[in-house]
Amino acid sequence: MNIHQVPVAHCAQIWPHVEGYIAKCLKYTDDVDLAQVKVFVLTGAWVLIVAADDAGQIHGASTVVFVNDPNFRTGIITTMGGRGIVSKEAFGPYLNIIRSLGATRIQAYARDSAARLYERYGLYKKSTLMEMKI
Repeated sequence: MNIHQVPVAHCAQIWPHVEGYIAKCLKYTDDVDLAQVKVFVLTGAWVLIVAADDAGQIHGASTVVFVNDPNFRTGIITTMGGRGIVSKEAFGPYLNIIRSLGATRIQAYARDSAARLYERYGLYKKSTLMEMKI
């Protein structure tokens, strides 16, 4: 599996091939919907990373947003779906892309099941986000 950052200029062409993976990621959140993620990706606010085989068939996708703090540039994984990108083999190249974009750390909000998966790849539980709409 090959892991690639999709240049913003090509995101509109790739979007139909990744929107199913992204949509599955969003079924547990109401923070953003698929149309909003598409706008973030197509405008370059979020980076699109895909997993593709040698024939170019896409088998997973992820989006990342970057936040600059005084001591870190944090790559926050906003979506990640598909067996091609959610694998131990893909995670090293995936991290290399995020690192090449200047990140000094990564973060991901995750349900307990996803958090267990992330722990396998070296992320650790730093905190649990609690929320109430008012």
